[in-house]
Order: sequence, then C-alpha cells, then structure tokens
Amino acid sequence: MRSPSLVRFLRYGVALTALIAATLATASTASPFKPGQTYFDADRHVEYQAGSLPIIFTAPHGGKLTPRTIPDRTSGVTMSDAFTQELARAVNAEFQRRAKQPPHVIISLLHRKKLDPNREIKEAAQGSPVAERAWVQFHESIKESIRVSLLTHGFAFIIDLHGHGHAIPRLELGYGIDGAFFNQTDAELDAAIRDTRSTLNELARRSDSFAKIIRGPRSLGGLFETAGFRAVPGTRDPGPGNFPYFNGGYIVRTYAGKGRGVDGLQIEAPRAGVRETEETRAKFATALFDSLAAFLAEHYSFDLITGKRIAQTSTAETSTVPAPAAR
Repeated sequence: MRSPSLVRFLRYGVALTALIAATLATASTASPFKPGQTYFDADRHVEYQAGSLPIIFTAPHGGKLTPRTIPDRTSGVTMSDAFTQELARAVNAEFQRRAKQPPHVIISLLHRKKLDPNREIKEAAQGSPVAERAWVQFHESIKESIRVSLLTHGFAFIIDLHGHGHAIPRLELGYGIDGAFFNQTDAELDAAIRDTRSTLNELARRSDSFAKIIRGPRSLGGLFETAGFRAVPGTRDPGPGNFPYFNGGYIVRTYAGKGRGVDGLQIEAPRAGVRETEETRAKFATALFDSLAAFLAEHYSFDLITGKRIAQTSTAETSTVPAPAAR
C-alpha cells in the first residue's frame, strides 16, 4: 500500500527534478522527501528511497524495465549487473534494521540497454528524450541526497553498487584510480597520491598515509576481509596485479572527492557468494554495515548506529560501533 505522501507525489505527476530544484533554492535542510519513504519519477523509471543518514547507495545497472518508448542503446555496454538491484534493497534493509535510520538509495529501474546512468548523458541515453529524463532524475536524486547529508551531517559518503564477472571472486573497490597505481609499495603510494585525485580525497587530505586508509587493516578492504569477504585493494590483495579491476566510473568520479565534503567508492561485487541468492546478499549487507560502521567511526568520527558525530577526544570510548568480527 502506498503512503499518502507518495500518492500525492504521483497524483500531481511532479518529477523529482522540479521538487529538487525548488528545494535547492533554499539553504534549509527541509526536503520534499520524507526519510523512509519511497518515491518514483513520473515515468516510474527511477526509484528514490529518501534517507536521514549521510550514506548514499546507488544501483545504476540492476534495472529490468524495457519500455518500447525508449529505443535500445546501440553502443556501449548494455548487459545488466544481475541482482544488484536486489543487493541494494538488502543493504537498505540491513541499515534500517541496525541503524534504525534509512540511508539514501537511488535505483535505476530501466535495463541497461535502455539507459546507463553511470555514463554522461549523451552515451547514457543516446538521444532518447525519455531516457534522458530518467538520467536527469537519477542524478538529481543523488544531488538532493548529498545536499541533505551535507546540511544535516556535514559530510556525505556515496557507494555505487555494481557486479563483475572476473575470474577472481573478490570485491573490487574502485576509488577512481588506475589499478596499476596500487601495485606500488606503500611509500610509493603515499608519494604518488600528492598528484593523484581519488574519490577519497576528503579523507586523504587529513590522513598521514593514503596507503593506510586505502589498504591497511582499518581500510574498507581490510575491514571487509575481517568480515569474511576478499577485497582489492586490501591487506591480502594490496593491488590487482595483472588481473582485471574496475576502478570506479562516472557516478563516484562525478560526486566524490571533489572538495565538497563528499567521499565514496564503487563496489564491484562477484556474483558467487555475494549477489546470487537472498542469503548471500544478506550476508554481504551485514558485512557492509559492519565494515562501513567501523570505517566511518575510525576516519570520519561518525557513529552509524546513533547517526551522530563521535566526540573527538575519545573516539574509541564513545563509539557504539564495534569492529567486524573475524569469520
């Protein structure tokens, strides 16, 4: 059953862009979107689950709709990332269960052969006005999520969820940096990052070692490994070596690490052990919550469970977020 607010939203046929444009004109945290509610654009091609946490999940390649009003894309990748839409929903459910507050979640419901929101609009929609409208509404939803997060919490963290079919079944954590960059020593990595932009630039600016935050024990890769999921870059796999590696695409490169209080990454998940069943998706969602909670507490002084900043004087003592348990 639809909520009254969602019914009103659809009844008037107001697109996300119009509502967000009106909201952006003010400096208030007020938003037309109520945390915990789900909204759709007028064409029902974009789903936006409004949140109150400064965490934003996007799932651009898990859509299934193939409307005739949008011609098939004739260039670029058109295969979908199987079960990534379901993965985003499992993650959302886990965050709401554990944190008692919702993250922001933006899902493209269109099949990738109709729209690719992880590309700039020309390649993404390939001239279709309907697809272009969906692209705009997908990205306006991200912008609104960032706006609310910055005004409410002072920072935002975006995670773009994808799926890969590479031979090594590990999480590929993309920070907008070529994989060969991570095949260097920690000292070389720390020296090279001075001239290299990553999607963790906000964090890197206040850290004494980029290598430590990107693949040390308290990096996301290291925390995922502790939670039972192999990841690169991480402590076991500091770099991809000569194997294929997705380093992050248009979404995270556009919104994260640009000096506006926004960091993030792209997560490419293998199908086996992560995406393929409801059980594996639930296990990954638990590991993601645990790992991100520990990472945010360690590096952003933010307690994911309380939804509040941690006192700077005693981070370890005041946080209610434990490190992930070894499995």
